Amino acid sequence: MKLALIALALIHILASCVPSTSTAPPDANAPSAYRGAATAEGSLGNVQWRKLYDDPVLQNLIEQALTRNYNVQFAYAAILAAQANLGITAANQSVFVNGVLQAPYYATTGGNRPPSSARNEFLPQAGIAASYQADLFGKLASATGVSRSQLLSTEANKDTVLATVVSQVASSYFQLRELDATLEISLKSAQARQENVRLMTLRVQGGESSMQDLLQAQQSLYEVTQNIPVIRQNIAQTENALALLAGDYPRTIARGLSLEQQVHMPAIPPAGVASTLLQRRPDIQQAEFTVAAAAGNVDVARKLLYPSLTLGASAAVGGQLVNGVYTTLPASLASLAAVNGIFFGPLGLFSVLPQLLQPIFNGGQIRSQIHLAQAQQQQAAISYLQTVHQAFEEVSNDIVAYNESRLRTVQLQLYTNASLESERFANERYENGYTSYLEVLDAQTRSYQAQLDLAQGLLNERLALVQLYLALGGGWQT
Repeated sequence: MKLALIALALIHILASCVPSTSTAPPDANAPSAYRGAATAEGSLGNVQWRKLYDDPVLQNLIEQALTRNYNVQFAYAAILAAQANLGITAANQSVFVNGVLQAPYYATTGGNRPPSSARNEFLPQAGIAASYQADLFGKLASATGVSRSQLLSTEANKDTVLATVVSQVASSYFQLRELDATLEISLKSAQARQENVRLMTLRVQGGESSMQDLLQAQQSLYEVTQNIPVIRQNIAQTENALALLAGDYPRTIARGLSLEQQVHMPAIPPAGVASTLLQRRPDIQQAEFTVAAAAGNVDVARKLLYPSLTLGASAAVGGQLVNGVYTTLPASLASLAAVNGIFFGPLGLFSVLPQLLQPIFNGGQIRSQIHLAQAQQQQAAISYLQTVHQAFEEVSNDIVAYNESRLRTVQLQLYTNASLESERFANERYENGYTSYLEVLDAQTRSYQAQLDLAQGLLNERLALVQLYLALGGGWQT
């Protein structure tokens, strides 16, 4: 008994000397500021999506998507699986108790049966068996820590999915509103050019213009009308994509605010302090938890080299019936020994089975497992650094894209105003006979394209803001 206690004390002392692998991610040496003109006061990533996207129709679409989108549902199901895996792993640190019921029956047949052997024997037993693995070196605790880190990583991945879905719905909705604006511009332009064709037909009939002018007016009309079916096709397909994002079948999407009214566009994007990006972006958090899980796997692999102690115990009651006679009856009930068909006991059984297992030789399997876990830990660390670098690249790119798209939209607005005014003057000059109809056609083409470019510029502004919001870690907050 004393030797057993001394052995257990030595094992606990050795267990306390086993070093643990650091679960902290590597230092990414993140820069103190983003590249591009942005303010560090506050961060767009801290804004809840309901406050950023204030169109009620868009809000309803996002809410539906966050509930019914299949990627979101899959992410939540993955969390349930990770929680179950954590429960399975943590249960290994518990005592396992099983009920045991057995009723073996043996019979010897044939004429050459030895005289001393029983013709039949019935040994029913009922009991319980318990086992417990003592976590001497923390191997089970390390495995539980790995499962917990994997659960946290899965939850962070869910947040990434939520933010991505919010971004996808907002982008698709803004694209739909840009297509609506493009269709409206095209229909108005087609209506104006249809009126030009009508007037030109009257001028040709009156001898005031040539047939070439009429053909050019028709060309100008068809230049616009041939775009309308394509725009309507794109609208329907964008609506279908939005419906799918919202977990629905293809359907018509309601409209809210116009493209120009969507989202308050700050003059300088608020990006916040760069160092906070590591705590705000869920994909970086996911990579950090993956590093912790990989470090835990190294600990688990290393601790396979140390002994493991399993304690087992069992208790049972049973009886014994040999050749139809009960052999376990007490002397006071000996008169019942010849009674058949009624079981009588009990036969008490109890056992304790401690087992200490120490690996001696396994062909280098454990060492290879350690090397594999260390290589995977290194991969996780590299992936973490890569994720951080990509995050800063995305933010910097999106800051530049937002600022430059804002400047371009200003120029597009000036170009559109000038083009519309040029078209008006060209029509006046033609009516007064100062120029040919070619000048009118050229002005119409330029003004039409300028309006389309302006609508695209307004869209690009908002798409850049959506991407910047996502890159700064916004969109998953509820």
